[in-house]
Amino acid sequence: MTRILRGSAATKSISPAEAERFKYRWIVLVCSFMVRVFIFGTVMSVGVLYVEWLKDFGTGKGETALIGSIATGSALFMGPVSSVLLERFSCRQVIMMSGISMSLGLVCSSFSNGIPYLCVSFGIVAGCAGGVANLAAIVSLCQYFDRQRPLAVGIGSGGVGCGIFLFGLMQNYFIEMYTWRGSLLLMGGILLHLTICGLFMMHPAQLFDYKALWNWRNRSSELDNSSRYDETSARPIVKSNSDRKVCIECNDVESLALPEIQVDPGDERICADERENNHNNHINPSRRRKSTFQLIKSKIRLTEKTVQLWKDPMFVILFVSDFLSWLVQFVPYVHLPERAAMLGIENGAVLISLMGICSAVGKIVFGAICSFCDISAFKVFLVAQTLFGLCTVLSPFCLNFASLCVFAVCFGFLSGSYSLMMVIPAKVLGEENFSLAYGFMLAGEGLGVYLGPPLVGWISDATASYNTSFFVAGFALLASALVLLGRPLLLACRKRNGRISQPKAW
Repeated sequence: MTRILRGSAATKSISPAEAERFKYRWIVLVCSFMVRVFIFGTVMSVGVLYVEWLKDFGTGKGETALIGSIATGSALFMGPVSSVLLERFSCRQVIMMSGISMSLGLVCSSFSNGIPYLCVSFGIVAGCAGGVANLAAIVSLCQYFDRQRPLAVGIGSGGVGCGIFLFGLMQNYFIEMYTWRGSLLLMGGILLHLTICGLFMMHPAQLFDYKALWNWRNRSSELDNSSRYDETSARPIVKSNSDRKVCIECNDVESLALPEIQVDPGDERICADERENNHNNHINPSRRRKSTFQLIKSKIRLTEKTVQLWKDPMFVILFVSDFLSWLVQFVPYVHLPERAAMLGIENGAVLISLMGICSAVGKIVFGAICSFCDISAFKVFLVAQTLFGLCTVLSPFCLNFASLCVFAVCFGFLSGSYSLMMVIPAKVLGEENFSLAYGFMLAGEGLGVYLGPPLVGWISDATASYNTSFFVAGFALLASALVLLGRPLLLACRKRNGRISQPKAW
């Protein structure tokens, strides 16, 4: 059991381009998709529960909206913390423990007696656990995909929309049958399935321990001639330059490369060196690896790499645009059912489900466009973000169920373009800065979600209408697209000054 749960967090030798040969990547993709279904289907279908909480607790719209905004904001804000945990533990361990924690948070929420209780149990506990599992699912997916990454990320992120679609209808049914408390209790049991998904999230290097999975890969003469199996050890045996066999331990495979394997002569003592290091670690406590809390403490320090990242105008442009987008992007998921109710429309849950399923379709479509049409992800995202803002600005003119359905479809589909924001930072800032940059961007998204829905709720309380709120949301999205135009302008200036090292601006 220890071997099954132990991850390969320290194993970083197999690049995504090499791991893309393994057919096991499709299992990881399905599991990553399902993780997103469970997490965001729960926290982003909160608009269905929002109507019930308003009736049950008799609180204001802004105060009640805090529950959903804290849950989704916490899920996004956990990006930096998740990055630290993933350096200490494997994706498998992180997702399994997060599933248990999120389930407990929802079960405790079913016994709540007020908004503050729900803000802690549903918002903080369930939200933070979901955020940790979300980044682990993204990291596990990126370990297996390189050339097909935009499409894979699009499919994996499609789980967000599918989860909203399914869980919106499911929670509406549960509320009708068992009240909102029974709905949360049932959802807590359903989320235990996250632990099952986590079991399949193996690092590519862990496939060495399973002969069937190692052999389950795309065949090529180059790969087959350079790597084969030792039947007794169940580990890959690769040829060094001197044609001598080398045992590559799962914990240290730095010189392994599937397409073309080159092993230095000194690497023949990898197994012996690993045993010697382990022995020395027992003798000399100072050489033992840091505890999790020491690792977190060291990571939150303002390192030189962090300072350089924030000095990069490219990163600042992406961060500001992302923050403005998420300041208002979650607003319809919380307030659209209540706006429909104010117009005399009772099918608010259907609108949430429509946004969800169209978001899933949008993520796949936008990922496919970038993968198969060879169009820049940045260009596609900029156009989609502009249309996204225009769609939201026009939404106050939707006054009946049919027009609200059109808005839900357009909003959901265009929001699917956000999956490209998991690809753009790596292309713009470099693969070596992706983890750090994306962690900060997730934190910015979380801050935006914390502030956006309550702000819209308070504006609606003051104006007795949602029209002003949705106008503000639409112009914020247009401002987000406008900020992105700073990138091609900045690249043009750098090119004129002879300091450009990135690919072309578009």
